Amino acid sequence: MRYDKYTTAQMNKSQVFDLIRKNGPISRAEISRQTGLSIPTVMKITEDFIKRKFVMDIGKGESSGGRQPELLKLSPDSKYIIGVGIGRSRTYVIIMNFMGEVVRREIMQTGETAIPDIWIGKLIQVIENIMQKSSMDSCQVMGMGIGMPGILDEETGKVLFSPDFNWENVDLLTPIREKFQMDVTIENANRALAMGEYYFGSGTSSKNFLVINLGHGIGSAIVREGELYHGSSGSSGEIGHIILEEDGPLCNCGNYGCLEAISSGNAIARDAKIAILKGKKTRIMELAQEDINLVEAKTVFDAAKQKDDLAKTIVDRASRYIGIGLANYINLLDPDLIILSGGLTNAGNIFLESIKEAVRKKQMKFAGRRVKIEVSNMGENGTAVGSASLVLKKFIKYGN
Repeated sequence: MRYDKYTTAQMNKSQVFDLIRKNGPISRAEISRQTGLSIPTVMKITEDFIKRKFVMDIGKGESSGGRQPELLKLSPDSKYIIGVGIGRSRTYVIIMNFMGEVVRREIMQTGETAIPDIWIGKLIQVIENIMQKSSMDSCQVMGMGIGMPGILDEETGKVLFSPDFNWENVDLLTPIREKFQMDVTIENANRALAMGEYYFGSGTSSKNFLVINLGHGIGSAIVREGELYHGSSGSSGEIGHIILEEDGPLCNCGNYGCLEAISSGNAIARDAKIAILKGKKTRIMELAQEDINLVEAKTVFDAAKQKDDLAKTIVDRASRYIGIGLANYINLLDPDLIILSGGLTNAGNIFLESIKEAVRKKQMKFAGRRVKIEVSNMGENGTAVGSASLVLKKFIKYGN
């Protein structure tokens, strides 16, 4: 029974904190009305938050008849969270406040990852640097969240398999936790990004959505009823590795014909290079300064915008298969929102409209009729902010 009371108290605190975070400035009476908690309960919870400097009283608001209500809002800079967004090209380390505002950022070129211990040591140095440059006190740091590409064991902190990094059974969490002596939460990078969308991005008004990360590779995350869906072994959301061509190109994961091997930024650049080496006519080389090593997905998109036939063919194929993958997701999960993120979304309408058209053609009749497809507004800090949001989520859910 004692456990039940404690759990109820924590749930009440979480509910009040999140309401102030989302809707502040807000009065205690309005908190009581929206949560169904009694005024004395709300008073007790909010006084505790004020004492701990999580919340501030900003004075009286307008009266609707009777006494003017005291208004409460979050103290955004009372606590900070460190977020680490690990990507194949760049790794972002940020310090974020309660409101999702990035107060400091460091960028590390991901570079060579063949020796995990050396790479993790470099990451630790970057985290140390950003903490030293910050004016915050160490007691203000709530914890650290890390978003890492691949299949993880969140309990042990091991990277079981990361095709992008070619890592297997690498202990990422232990050396970081031992160095900084703080609570560290690790999650798949795409799921971390989804939490950022849920708290601060396009997913704030939805509890059932998908995030699709279109970049060097292709990944995704599933949010159901406001919670991340992991699956039984933690490998859910690997849309990049659904097989769409049985005899298609080799993927980093070892299979053939995966969506990532057909439609990722890496695949788009590869297909362009192969066609160029076969003597196909194209403006792609001109845009790459006649150096085939400089051909990237962006180069192909730029050529497609200039009506280059080869580039348009490559972009159309990539977008068509992404649309097929999304249509399958819609048919299976019936989300109300799909958020497209990652570097490929910078290609603009030439790519995005093609994806949406492919989805319309391939989704089952009447399935997903309420689904919206939007582009993320989180920017390049998205995964790092999402990683920090994992710590915020834990605080909101369980308290501190």
